[in-house]
Amino acid sequence: MNNEQYYVIERENNDNYPLFSWAQKRGAYELGKEVTPIIPIQLKLGEPIPDDLSWADWHSAPSPVISQKLAAVLEPLNIYGIQLVPATVSDPRNPDAEVKDYIFLHVWNELACLDKDQSDMTLSKTGHIFEFEKLVLAEDKLEDIALEKRLMFYLAEKTSVLLVHQSVKEAVESISPTGLSFYSLEEWYSDIVFD
Repeated sequence: MNNEQYYVIERENNDNYPLFSWAQKRGAYELGKEVTPIIPIQLKLGEPIPDDLSWADWHSAPSPVISQKLAAVLEPLNIYGIQLVPATVSDPRNPDAEVKDYIFLHVWNELACLDKDQSDMTLSKTGHIFEFEKLVLAEDKLEDIALEKRLMFYLAEKTSVLLVHQSVKEAVESISPTGLSFYSLEEWYSDIVFD
């Protein structure tokens, strides 16, 4: 039952939506834990910068960077394990251009809940997960975690995989956001955005 309630969020594969990169050191934001105090961060457009650039509600740096409109949907949900951090995004091609206000979505909630027997994955020579053909979550592990502690989280076994509960997906979709896609676990695999 739990597997049917979770979705992987991926950045939409659209060349007009730029990637972001850090214009400062990441500091505590790369440690995978809650940051106190929350310090606004500076980002910039990453290379290559699209010729026909479009600002979306969801960008990657590679962690999620979201619009204030999308943050306004997430904030009242009081999702455990995330922090909405004020961020500015500058254009390195034009230092005098106005910066854009965004929100860095700092997700520090990581859960080890992979069903290794049911999942289909390729491992690196060091034994780390390289990619998934099929991702299955361990129902028993999820059941041991209160729902409010697993609404949004990174998969601890492969921290590039961001999962959200169906209730969060529905709240986000209520504003028809741009720049992201949701995939059910049944349909998702590592390279799905490139197909």
